[in-house]
Amino acid sequence: MRGSSEPEKVLQMSSDFAITVESLSKCYYIYDRPLDRLLQMLFRGRRVYFREFWAVRNVSFAVERGKTVAIIGRNGAGKSTLLQMICGTLTPTEGKIDVRGRVAALLELGAGFNPEFTGRENVYLSASLHGLTREQIDARFDAIVAFADIGDYVNQPVKTYSSGMFVRLAFAIIAHVDADILIVDEALSVGDAFFQQKCMRFLLEFKERGGTLLFVSHDMSAVNALCESAILLRREGDQYTYQTGTPKEIAKVYLRDLYSEKAASLPDENDSLPSSDVNDRQPKFVTPAVVDEGANGTRYAIEHVPPVTYHVSAFRRDAESFGLGGAEIVAARFLDADGNTVTEFQSEEEVRLVVRATVNKSMNYPAIGFVLKDSRAQKLIAESTDSYLRDRGIRIDAGSEVQAVFKMRFPSLIRGEYAIDVAFAEGPGNDHVQHHLMHDVIVLTALGTNLVHGMFGAPSLAVSFDVN
Repeated sequence: MRGSSEPEKVLQMSSDFAITVESLSKCYYIYDRPLDRLLQMLFRGRRVYFREFWAVRNVSFAVERGKTVAIIGRNGAGKSTLLQMICGTLTPTEGKIDVRGRVAALLELGAGFNPEFTGRENVYLSASLHGLTREQIDARFDAIVAFADIGDYVNQPVKTYSSGMFVRLAFAIIAHVDADILIVDEALSVGDAFFQQKCMRFLLEFKERGGTLLFVSHDMSAVNALCESAILLRREGDQYTYQTGTPKEIAKVYLRDLYSEKAASLPDENDSLPSSDVNDRQPKFVTPAVVDEGANGTRYAIEHVPPVTYHVSAFRRDAESFGLGGAEIVAARFLDADGNTVTEFQSEEEVRLVVRATVNKSMNYPAIGFVLKDSRAQKLIAESTDSYLRDRGIRIDAGSEVQAVFKMRFPSLIRGEYAIDVAFAEGPGNDHVQHHLMHDVIVLTALGTNLVHGMFGAPSLAVSFDVN
């Protein structure tokens, strides 16, 4: 990326970039009274009845082809306005934009949809606006509907849709218009875990194909995990600034600003908080601390931090999958120590993930594995029987039934939803081929956790705080 200090160089090198922006600004006229707008028209500019509000001011940057760039900033910093100008739905007041390639955008819920039209009619409307012909839309319609997975609702007016259904259909459309540049404005936070995983798989595949992705996010973990670059938009009173850099650099500045503002709102150290306020700040799911008052001070302690509770979804037999078909995974479930199927367990309990499969061909070095992913499709845990049993030279015959059991204790994960992939492969190490890989067959929902940052909590945790 390039910052505003090199605007001329950016434009000279624009052939290497998907998006180049120079001194981009957007000004809105704010009228305090409805009458002021009429007076402004009557006086034809001889008098001013409005106030200027610059939503974006003098921003310059360039996005390389095939890169993922995050746009971050506090609410009101101009992120959505910037994206709309890049998409062409807003005209900039000042500056230049050069966009090379077909753009597909998911800027806000239901943008571009006619609420009176059915989902089917909106597919044709929206896809045509992205440059597809009627014949191309006909050929891709079934794939779009399958991706959205909204069933018969595709034939109902979209004004009857939930927010999740809106996003499903909108994302399904932009996933099938052969875009060179994708622009997403925080729409993926809507929808269930299965659809979020599907969207993340598409975005990762889009990046691998050389696509350019520009998206808005307040999630610094996602920014660091997915992006090569980031742009921070900042507004302090009437001052508008921006900064470009690596995700790590920008995340530091963003978090520093965020917590500096929060620190300024803290009460004075001599002020006492009302007891009701103190109680409201206590997490309801944490065991109350033991208070031990001694001669040298007071100790606040929790001898055993409560474990995280996981809710287990049912196995999805019809989950999205691929493979050569030499074997088929038929079931996956969690068992407790006594061998009973569980729909809920705690992080401190021993559980067993059992994966069963049928074998359609004889093979050497068969292996079953699983992957636990977070909502951004980051792989948190990946295990396989191959890693530990490869030297046994396992061979199985066609018609066999096989089962893999992974006995473990789950870590304490931050609150949210996590998906599990399971796979049956043949061959040792990295030389294997996939016979059946199933995406998102089970979703684990982490409940009752007090974690707010990171991914994992410390196991078997006890906490104390001494005041001397």
